[in-house]
Amino acid sequence: MTTNNYSKVIRNQRIFAKSLLCLSVLSAMGYAQTPEAEKADEENIEVIEIRGIRASSAENLSIKRTSDAVVDAITAEDIGKFPDKNVADSLQRVPGVVIQRSGGEGATVSIRGLSSDLTFTQLNGNFIASSPGEPSRSFSYALMPSTMIERVEVFKSSEARLDEGGIGGTVLMYSRKPLNMDKNSGIVNLEYSNSDITDKYEPQFSGIYSWKNDDEDLGFLLGYTRQDRTNRSQSARVNIINKNFLYQERKDNQLVEGGAKGYAPQSMVQEVLEEQREREGFQVTTQWRPTDSLEFGMNYFRFTLGQDSILNQLEYPEWNNNDNFWTDVRVDAEAEYVTGIDYSAGTSGSQRLSAIPRINGEYKREESTSDTFDFYAKYEGDNFNAKLTFGKTKAEGGPSEKFRAAYYANESSLYYGYDLSGHKMTTYMDPKMIENLTAGIGGQADVGATDSSFVTGTQEEKYASLDVDYFVDWGLVHTLHFGMKYRDGKIHRDTRNTFYLSPDFDIAAGEAAGTINLDDDYSRNDGIPDIRDVIMSGSLGNLSDVINTNLFPAVDWQRYQQIVSENFVQYTRIEPNYVYNVQEEITAAYLQADFSYEDFRGNLGLRYVSTTTTSGSSDKILYRLDWKDAQGNLLPEDEQRVEDFVYLEKENTYDRWLPSLNLVWDLADNWVWRFAAAKVMARPGYDDLGQFQTLVYTSNEYSADRSAADDFDSIRDSEGWTGSGGNSSLLPMESTQFDTSLEYYYGEGSGVGIAFFKKNVDNFVVPLIIDTTRSVPEQSFTLPNAGDKVVTAGGDDLLVRDFYTVANGTDASSSGMEVFMQHFFDNGFGIYANYTRNNTNQANVELDGQKVGESPLIGSSKYQWNLSAFYENDDLSVRASYNKRGPSVGGYVASWETNYYTEAYDQIDVNASYNLTDSLMLSASVINLTQSETYVHLGNDTDNRFIQNAYAGRRFYLGATYRF
Repeated sequence: MTTNNYSKVIRNQRIFAKSLLCLSVLSAMGYAQTPEAEKADEENIEVIEIRGIRASSAENLSIKRTSDAVVDAITAEDIGKFPDKNVADSLQRVPGVVIQRSGGEGATVSIRGLSSDLTFTQLNGNFIASSPGEPSRSFSYALMPSTMIERVEVFKSSEARLDEGGIGGTVLMYSRKPLNMDKNSGIVNLEYSNSDITDKYEPQFSGIYSWKNDDEDLGFLLGYTRQDRTNRSQSARVNIINKNFLYQERKDNQLVEGGAKGYAPQSMVQEVLEEQREREGFQVTTQWRPTDSLEFGMNYFRFTLGQDSILNQLEYPEWNNNDNFWTDVRVDAEAEYVTGIDYSAGTSGSQRLSAIPRINGEYKREESTSDTFDFYAKYEGDNFNAKLTFGKTKAEGGPSEKFRAAYYANESSLYYGYDLSGHKMTTYMDPKMIENLTAGIGGQADVGATDSSFVTGTQEEKYASLDVDYFVDWGLVHTLHFGMKYRDGKIHRDTRNTFYLSPDFDIAAGEAAGTINLDDDYSRNDGIPDIRDVIMSGSLGNLSDVINTNLFPAVDWQRYQQIVSENFVQYTRIEPNYVYNVQEEITAAYLQADFSYEDFRGNLGLRYVSTTTTSGSSDKILYRLDWKDAQGNLLPEDEQRVEDFVYLEKENTYDRWLPSLNLVWDLADNWVWRFAAAKVMARPGYDDLGQFQTLVYTSNEYSADRSAADDFDSIRDSEGWTGSGGNSSLLPMESTQFDTSLEYYYGEGSGVGIAFFKKNVDNFVVPLIIDTTRSVPEQSFTLPNAGDKVVTAGGDDLLVRDFYTVANGTDASSSGMEVFMQHFFDNGFGIYANYTRNNTNQANVELDGQKVGESPLIGSSKYQWNLSAFYENDDLSVRASYNKRGPSVGGYVASWETNYYTEAYDQIDVNASYNLTDSLMLSASVINLTQSETYVHLGNDTDNRFIQNAYAGRRFYLGATYRF
């Protein structure tokens, strides 16, 4: 028997009372008790803590082998030492798992080609709220410190006892418990990190302390982690893409005869986002066993993530795409895509001065918190175990202050241009631009782009569950699992604005009257700082290869905020009308039978779920009536438009029966064959379900006034209706899925296997831009600045152009295969590799029962390849990990009738540690050694429609860990 199986025997002894029935169950499962195990139990010997890459990898494989379901596991290499800095970074090496990064860190997890919203993540068997402002069903792994996690299990096949929600898969994280650790044991870890695009050395501290009494029936565990980190993400991207205008090749502002034609991006951006992340985590865990059969426990977790940030942007809008401004237009004929335009004032005597590039910026102070408390009582009888759990988890997050501002180039740059060929964005501008701005030439503020609107949100869930394991002797069946769970979840999302008001502004009177708005802000009252006072003296530096420009003029946004704060009073208003709420009451019950017969084992179960969803939102109707008076003067905002709001609620109730089957055949001592089938479900995203609807009416008078403006938008500013909003009629996503695999375990910690899977998915959600109809109460308005003309708007079945929404897709399938291999050599070396191939079909996208397009499954990726090689002896441990993700599918673009695609991405990480003593260890890591970048393009017929390049840096860690 291997060490890992021996450890599992000991764990089973602690869980089950020693009885003939229990021993027969263990024997049927292949865990017959050895004399050594009996002696260990009698003497109450501690289980030795698993240490090192080799031991934890062997434990991972042991969990996979002995599981009845399709499960992959990750265990801590040592107390407080998880394989990676982030749990998501470790999960990316599990077959079929793809992670999405934020600031270079793993943030969300996708399994087998499905959206991260379809990966259900739990901590100690329950949901943990992690709202980052915009409420999401996807867990934010950036909030969870990995030092508190003992092991993670990824269920790719379902069991009735698992909570529903993981169509892609279910990730179960387990924290440490004091009675499983030595008395007065723990770790203290101090690390410093540095990134190639920040040049800052920043600290990270974590510590765990565990205590238990001599009788080992009472224990406490305390955990704390603190990390200060600067993330500096850089990207060049197309901000808006559609098929508004078809342009033909030009040279020296002359059409090229027979030249290619293509569509140009409507807006492009080069940006540098610098985040100051401050992560803090607390864990308090207690265990008390008043008797051998009864145990009580409590967990409290608090996680805080501060994300203050500054965003610097250079924007290149489509405003000036006509022969009054441009000189050359380059087109990729096959892609029907404009790959470059040159603009120059006065080169042929006709070109006008452009306002572009525009210098944009965003300043934000933000914090997210998550608090989770749970309590459990567990009783172990002679032939049953029962566990009662209840708790509450709540998260809230979003900015406390945020503003955007912008300055036009105008006379500071007499020419500029861009090029999108070669899978990158290259731009240029007048090299004297910063010098001119400093001298007061150009740099006029864009008042209309200076605002402060941001989203905050709360997410909470109360839960209670009862789970019973009943050990029987019914022939094939040896254990019955049954139980029920109640969950009451709520999310709230609102919009806020930060205004900077004049010191003599009567805030109390304004609040009482409810009249404080953007017209009172500093930006509308000549308060925007002169660019000469805030422009940086030189180009923004330390740029990666994704920012290809000869100059990056930038504003010192810290200085900008200081000037505004010194001269105005900050006031934040919670908008009563930009709100949505979703409440879900979920009741579930399950029955699962575990069975075994000779070399066969597995489980068969049925889960019943009833869901009542109440969603409410404040829908906004905006009437844009007039823009200028008869003399051509811009009207005050309250004379330009009228807003109307209405709050609506809708309740939906649906029931689902979810059967599941897992079958395992231990063909021989070393061979395992598996088969799994299940019906699973997941609920639509909160934003897709509850997002408020906005309908905008533009009058003929407003459109006529705007038509001469440089930023006139032919869709948004034309007469008629446009809009956006969620879809409260979305159905829950459902999948019928099958798995089969063959695994060969030929040595301690060594094995190979191949798996095949198929998922048939209905009701997946995709974004759409469509023309639709809506009914709006009819209203009439008198326009005093247009000769008292009466405008009537509203009615039934109104055409709404370019309505941004979501819809259910049908008849989608995701199928593929996974191959894994893990091998330990006798000389201390070892390797672990896996490959996943995934295929998805083109599925129908439907709205109101009608097909409106086709899309593959959002988030799906063609393949993924992982390879980890390590060397380990008593003192030294070194591991290099290679991860490659194939092209993956992004959102659907209705005007192009295709999706975004992220090109294949690979990355190498290296970790090393050295034990100076038995207690003191030094460690070093390099994350993204290869300095890899992401590349996104439009459509899978060509990769030449540039959408985005991004780079988040190569990061270095150096630290010391003291274990006691």
